[in-house]
Amino acid sequence: MERVHLVTLSDRAFRGDYHDEATPLLTQWLEGQGVAAVVSSLMPDDPAALEADLRAAVASEAPLVLTCGGTGFGLRDTTPEATRRVIEREAPGVCELIRAKGGHPLAFASRAVCGIAGRTVILNLSGRPAAALEQIQLAWPVLVHAVGVLRKEAAVGGPCS
Repeated sequence: MERVHLVTLSDRAFRGDYHDEATPLLTQWLEGQGVAAVVSSLMPDDPAALEADLRAAVASEAPLVLTCGGTGFGLRDTTPEATRRVIEREAPGVCELIRAKGGHPLAFASRAVCGIAGRTVILNLSGRPAAALEQIQLAWPVLVHAVGVLRKEAAVGGPCS
């Protein structure tokens, strides 16, 4: 995969209250999978700002967008809602896989979503670095397949064989 757009959402990390550990951890793992470029940003839990960032990533034809954080039950955890306003079609199986295979019982508390916008796949990951890493590792084979199918169909203008 040539490029992944990674958005980490955390009010506290954005303010500098603590160091963002998720972005470097996920970036290193993605680069180890052969991703040529990881474009990352850190922003507060602001649904309007996230929605604008997601739309910009889709407009730039990023093949895959990952969000990290904002999927829990906190009052400012609104990543799934912002994501739903951008995606055109949901892909619930990806998050079902993550929740079912995740190594922690609290994985089922995630409200994460996955879907397609234009030629871009968008997936929400947990804000906890170890959980986000586990989730991307579980979903990676499906994401690579999904992006490949979406890009091939769009490139030739019809279904792929």
